[in-house]
Amino acid sequence: MALCEHGPEGKCSRTAVRTTPTRMCQSHRRRWLAGGPLDTPIRGYQRYEEGPDGAPIRASRAPSPKRKPFAKEGALLRSLGLR
Repeated sequence: MALCEHGPEGKCSRTAVRTTPTRMCQSHRRRWLAGGPLDTPIRGYQRYEEGPDGAPIRASRAPSPKRKPFAKEGALLRSLGLR
């Protein structure tokens, strides 16, 4: 896989999209289509943070639903004996 050739000092650590002949990563391609500068750095991926004991922990988690979707509708169907 080829790396993107854009960014500050011509270095970008992201993989280039195969469909673009310009060898850009998706973030630089979006900037290029919007007419933005290609030499500004792109924020890196942040998936883990350092925990209190130095071990990596997840930086963000998907919020858990507080209740199941359509819970009221399911209760209504059960009360009517349809489910």
